[in-house]
Amino acid sequence: MFVKWGNLVCNFPSSGSFHNNHMSHSFPKPAVWIGLVLMRSRRVIVRLAPYVLTFGLLGSTLAWQDIAAQRVDEDLGTPRVVVDQLTVPTVTTDVPVEPGAGAAGDRRSAAGQGGAEAEADGSSSEPSDEAPVAIAELTPREVDPFALVGVTWASGVPEEAEVSVRWRGKQGWSDWTELHQENSTPEEGRPGTEPHWVAWADAVAVRVTSPVRAVPNDLRIATVDPGDVRGVTPAAVGQPGIILRSGWRARSQGNCSDPRYGSSTRAAVIHHTVGSNSYSKSESPGIVRSIQAYHMEANNWCDIGYNFLVDRYGQIFEGRAGGISRQVRAAHSGNATVNELTMGVSLMGTFGSAAPTSAMKSATARLVAWRFSLARIPAKGKVSIGGETLNRIAGHRDVVGTACPGQYVYSWLGAGGGLRDTVERTLASGGYTTPTMTGFRGSALSSSSLGFVWNQVARASKYQLVLSRYSNFAKYKAVSVTSTSVKVGGLSSGTKYYAKVRALSSSGAPMTAFSQTIAVTTRASTATATVPSGFRLAGRTSSRLTLAWGPVSGAQYYEVRLSRWSTMASSTARKVSGRYFTFTGLSPGSRYYAQVRALRSNGSALGQWSSRLTVSTAASSPTNQPVSWTPTREVAVPSSGNYTFRGHGYGHGIGMGQYGAAGAARSGKTYWSILSRYYPGTTQAARSGAIRVLISGDTTRNVKIVGKSGIRFRIGSGSAVTLPTSVGGKTVERWSIEQEGGSASSLRYRTDGDWHTSKTWSGSAGRFEASTLGLVLPDESVRTYRTSLVAAHPDAGSSGRDTVNVLSLDDYTRGVVPREMPYTWPTEALKAQAVAARTYGARAIRSGSHYDICDTTACQVYGGASAEKSSTNEAVTATAGRILTYQGLPAYTQFSASSGGYTDQGSKPYLRAVADPWDDWSGNSRHSWSISVSAAKVESKYSSIGRLKAMQVTSRNGYGDWGGRVRSLKLIGSAGSKTITGNDARWAFGLRSNWFTF
Repeated sequence: MFVKWGNLVCNFPSSGSFHNNHMSHSFPKPAVWIGLVLMRSRRVIVRLAPYVLTFGLLGSTLAWQDIAAQRVDEDLGTPRVVVDQLTVPTVTTDVPVEPGAGAAGDRRSAAGQGGAEAEADGSSSEPSDEAPVAIAELTPREVDPFALVGVTWASGVPEEAEVSVRWRGKQGWSDWTELHQENSTPEEGRPGTEPHWVAWADAVAVRVTSPVRAVPNDLRIATVDPGDVRGVTPAAVGQPGIILRSGWRARSQGNCSDPRYGSSTRAAVIHHTVGSNSYSKSESPGIVRSIQAYHMEANNWCDIGYNFLVDRYGQIFEGRAGGISRQVRAAHSGNATVNELTMGVSLMGTFGSAAPTSAMKSATARLVAWRFSLARIPAKGKVSIGGETLNRIAGHRDVVGTACPGQYVYSWLGAGGGLRDTVERTLASGGYTTPTMTGFRGSALSSSSLGFVWNQVARASKYQLVLSRYSNFAKYKAVSVTSTSVKVGGLSSGTKYYAKVRALSSSGAPMTAFSQTIAVTTRASTATATVPSGFRLAGRTSSRLTLAWGPVSGAQYYEVRLSRWSTMASSTARKVSGRYFTFTGLSPGSRYYAQVRALRSNGSALGQWSSRLTVSTAASSPTNQPVSWTPTREVAVPSSGNYTFRGHGYGHGIGMGQYGAAGAARSGKTYWSILSRYYPGTTQAARSGAIRVLISGDTTRNVKIVGKSGIRFRIGSGSAVTLPTSVGGKTVERWSIEQEGGSASSLRYRTDGDWHTSKTWSGSAGRFEASTLGLVLPDESVRTYRTSLVAAHPDAGSSGRDTVNVLSLDDYTRGVVPREMPYTWPTEALKAQAVAARTYGARAIRSGSHYDICDTTACQVYGGASAEKSSTNEAVTATAGRILTYQGLPAYTQFSASSGGYTDQGSKPYLRAVADPWDDWSGNSRHSWSISVSAAKVESKYSSIGRLKAMQVTSRNGYGDWGGRVRSLKLIGSAGSKTITGNDARWAFGLRSNWFTF
C-alpha cells in the first residue's frame, strides 16, 4: 500500500470564512478537514465540520480536498464548544394544556393566551395530572445551529413537572420530546434535565407543564454546538482501548477538588445519555463534548458528570478527569456517596424503545470487567452504599427515581447472558492480558518516502501508523493498513519524522497501546526540478485560452498541448520558447485539458509532462431556456448495494456562485459584469444609513466593554457624556450596562477587579459609543466593533437585554465580506461580494424590532471590526454605498459556493437560471463531484418504503447536464414508493447539491 499526502490546493490564511446569507462555509482550524452541511429555512450552512469542505478560520492555511478520499488526520486542536442559554418565560395563565397541542411553528389561539379558562360557576379550574398547566414556555425561536439541548433552572420546578422541547432540524420540526429531570445534586450547580442529542437544529421551543401550581425561577434552555465533530484517534491504555480526554478534546475541568477520589470502587452504575440512536461514529466526540459543555455551563458542574461514555460503535470515552483506572468521584447518580464509590458508565443513546448495539454491550462489558478486576470485586451480589442496597452492576433507576438507563438496557443488566453474566465470565477467565507492539522499525526509501515494518499482533485486523514532524505529535498524520508494513510518500526531503504504531480490532478499537516512538529521516534531495511549476490559466474568451507556467533550469523550449479529452487523446501541441501560449479557434463554453513539459535545445524532453490542467472557454452568451426533459428509467439497486451519484456544484446554486465570481475575476471580469450575470435585471443604486446588528455571541444580560479613552455613554436619545478613564486615581478596566430587574438598568465600572455602580435608570436603552469598542464576551474574550453597542430591550418593559451593534451600512459590510469570502481572492470578486452583502443588509433594515439583522448564518455572518482585512476593506471602499435594486427596492442577493456551471431559479424575477462558465476553473474542486450512497442509507432515511428496489428521477429543471437540477426523485421500495425533492435527497444522502445523476 502506498499513501501519498497531496499538496494543498489553495491557501487561505488566518480568519477567513466563506458563506452567505443562505450558504456558509465557516473555517475551523488550519488544515482541519471539515464540511458539515446544514440547512436553515432561509439559508444553507456549510459549517465546515467533518464531511465535505475544508477551510481555515483560526489558522493560517487549509487544503480543499474530499474527505472521502482523505487518509490522514491533521492538527487535532481543541475546538471551541459554544453553549447558548435563553431564558424561558414563565406563564401566568391557568389554562390546562391540551394533549398534543402546539404544532411546529404554530402560535397558540387567542384564547390560549388570554388568561384563566373559567368553569361554569366563574371560577378557574385547578391543575391536575389529567389537566396540567403550562408554567413556562418559549415559543419557537431561531437560534444558532446546535447539536444538543437541555433545560436548567434555579428552583421552582416541581418533580412532577414535565419539561418538553421540540427543535427544527433538516427534516423540519420534531415532535414534542420530554426531557427527564436529573436528580443529581452532589455538585453545587443548577438542577435541570438530561441533555438531549439532536445532531443538528437551528430553532427550538420549550414547554414546561405541571399538575401543581408553580413559578419557576431562572428557567433557561441551553443549546450546545460542539464545533468540529470529526472522529478522533483512540489512545489504548491497558485493556480495553479508551479514548482519553485529550482524544475527544475535552475542555479543562473546573474546580473538582483536584479531583476528589473515593476510597475504592465498589460497584458500577449504568446510565444512558438520551438523544438520537442514529448518530455516526464521527459525531460521537462532538456528543461527548456537548454533554460536558452542558454539564459545566448549564448545570454549573465542574466537569462532565460520567466517568465513562460508550457509543453505539463500541468506542469508550474517558469522562471526568482524574485517571481512568482510579475511583474519581463524578456526578451521575443523584447520591453523593454512590458517586464517590461507584464508576458511572453512560451508554450514548435512548433505550426506552430501542436496544443497545452488540458493539456497545461488548465494550461496556470489557470496561466494567477491567475496572472490577482492578478493584478485585465480583460482578454479582449486593452492596450497601449511600443508604441504598444495590447490585454490583446497577442501573441509575436503582439509585433514584428515573427512567434511566432505559428499559432495554436495564433488562440487559440482569438477563441471561447480559452484562452481569458477561462480566462475571470475563473475570472468571482471568481478566485481561494486554498485547504489545514489538519489532517496530523504519527506514528512508527516498527523499520523499519512508517505510515502516512491525511484528504481527494476534487477532489484530489492522494497524494504525501515526507520523509527525514533532516529537510530541502536536500535529500528525495517520494511516491504517491491514499488513505489517507500510510505505508513506509525499514527504519533505531531508526531514526527520517521528512515528508510532498500534494494533486495531475489526471495529477499529485499539487492541494495544502505541509502540515506542522512533525517528526516521528522509533522504536529502539532489534532483533538479524538470517539470514546469505554476501551470495555470492566464486568460480566456469564448474562443481563446491563454496558458502560462514557471521556468525550468536548462530548458530551451517548452511544449504545451491541449485536448478535449482527459486522456489527452487527439491533442494539439505547440513548441514555444517563452512561458505562455494562447490557443485560438476554440468552441465557446467548452472544457479542455492541458499539459506542458520542458524541452532541451535539440527538442528532446527534459522532463515529464506536468499534471493535467482542466480549463474552459467562456460561453458565447448565457441561455435561459430550459430543455425539454422526460423522466429517466428506473435504476435498480446495484449489486454492490451502493449508488454512485455524480453531480455539479455546491449549495443551492441560486444567485451568485462564489467560485464563479472568483473565476470571472481571474479572467478579467469587473465586479459589475459579475453581478449582472448572476442578478440580471437589477440596477445599481446608492444606499446609506445605519443598521442594527444583533450580537448573538453575547448571551449575557449586560453589555460589557474594555475601558479606554474616548468612550461616550448615552441613554435613549439623550445627550452623550464622555466616560472617564480613571476614577479615584484608579484606571477603569471595564464598563458595563447591567440589567437590574424589569426595565431598570445600571452603568457600572471596574477598577482593581472590583465593580462599582455609577448610575441607575429605568426605561430607555443605554449605549456605548466610540470609533471602536472592545466588547467583552461571556468567555472574557474581546471582539472589536465599530460605532456603538446598545443594551437593547427586546420588548417594552422587558427584563431581558440583547447586545446590538449600531453602525453604518458600509462599516457593517466591512465586517461581513471577510467572513463570506476568502480575503485573498481577486479584488473584483471581493467587490462583487461587498455589493451583495451590503444589499442583503440594506434589505433587512426595518422598523418594529430592536434589531435589523443577526450576525450568524441565520442571516449573514458578521464578525465586527475584528474580522476586517485590508483587501476586503479596499473592496468595500471601492464600492461604497452601492447596492442592487429591483423596482426601487434592495434585491434579494442570494449566493452559494458553486453553481456547478448553471445557476438555479430563485424566488425573484432576477434570480433566474443562467449559464455560469466561470465556475469551471482549476481551483474549484466542487464544480464536479462523485459520491457513493448505500441503499441502506436511503432505507434508514425513508423507512416507510421498506427495502429499496430502485430510484427514478421524475422531474428536472431543464438547465445543464442530464437535464439540470433534480426537482423530484421517486424511491421505489418493497413496502411502497415515496417521491422526494432533489433538495430532500441532497440532505438525506449527503450530496453536495440537487444537481446530480446516478
